[in-house]
Amino acid sequence: METDRITIRLPRIHLRQMDLFVRVGEFSTRSEVIRHAVKEYITNQSDRIAERAEKLKKVQELEAAVEAIEPYMKK
Repeated sequence: METDRITIRLPRIHLRQMDLFVRVGEFSTRSEVIRHAVKEYITNQSDRIAERAEKLKKVQELEAAVEAIEPYMKK
């Protein structure tokens, strides 16, 4: 996978926590921690957006159904 370098600023507490993950062997580098966190965030956000889209689709289907029966309700 091709990668690009970026620069970010993080609070020291987050850096210390990342360093702890590295020291206990959970990750090999800070970069690995950040890559993992970004990937997890994107996956979670994608799932949430897909859920919202599905709910919106259901709402639109219900609205269309209501519109379809409205003429019969007025009689």
